[in-house]
Amino acid sequence: MAFIKDFLAGLALMLVVIEPASSVELSDGLSAYRRGNYSTAATKLMPIAARGIPEAQTALGFMYEYGRGVKKDYNEALRLFHLAADKKNPSAEVNLGSMYERGIGVTQDYKEAARWYRLSSDHGNGNAQYSLGLMYANGRGVPQDYKQAANWYRKGGEQGNASAQLNIGAMYYDGQGVPKDPKEALKWFRMAAQQGNGRAQFNLATLYTNGEGAPQNLARALVWFNAAAVTLTGEQSKIADENSKAVAAKMNRDQILAAKVMAEKCKLGEFKDCE
Repeated sequence: MAFIKDFLAGLALMLVVIEPASSVELSDGLSAYRRGNYSTAATKLMPIAARGIPEAQTALGFMYEYGRGVKKDYNEALRLFHLAADKKNPSAEVNLGSMYERGIGVTQDYKEAARWYRLSSDHGNGNAQYSLGLMYANGRGVPQDYKQAANWYRKGGEQGNASAQLNIGAMYYDGQGVPKDPKEALKWFRMAAQQGNGRAQFNLATLYTNGEGAPQNLARALVWFNAAAVTLTGEQSKIADENSKAVAAKMNRDQILAAKVMAEKCKLGEFKDCE
């Protein structure tokens, strides 16, 4: 045991010397990546990825998949994702699942996609949990199972995935895979709406208009229909705008004034703290 303790102590000392430099390089590379400066990101991340850093491998894999800062190369993207996934990197795992689901660089294989989504989900990735929920809802790669779909949507929603929040809200509203519960539906729609999800904004406005899940509140309905009209596009935006006008026609002066005050507050906080 003494040898093991001494070895681990030595390893810790080596990390003290090596890790800060790698962390700074990785931080610089990922910062350039997030800013969309992909050429700089590629230059900084390539040597780090070659040293086996999974975060760098994952970012480069994404860049090779979409041809950002480097030549598009699905084989290289897959290689890098696999390297990072071997180290249990959740982002690499979900990206592999996406490539198998879409048949990008590989033969489309829903079962393999679901396997990677499950691995990433088990490692806490909200995007993977949402994708796995979709697989269960549609019966792709796994047996169709609405209870499992709801379970994974809920987990993804708890991680902050707005699409998962929208979908678990819809399942509570319809009573699909979970007991019908408009109040719970409203809660999840609100969470997604505050993140800027246009469909959730529309659904939330509809519930407030009808008094489902909460007492009728036309001021809040007007605010969220207006938000949806801006966020959505095409025919969906037009429908939201028409609903907004219909709600406004039912409101008195005080209600419209309350809606204007609420709308200003929501816009200032980019809807994150709306209501």
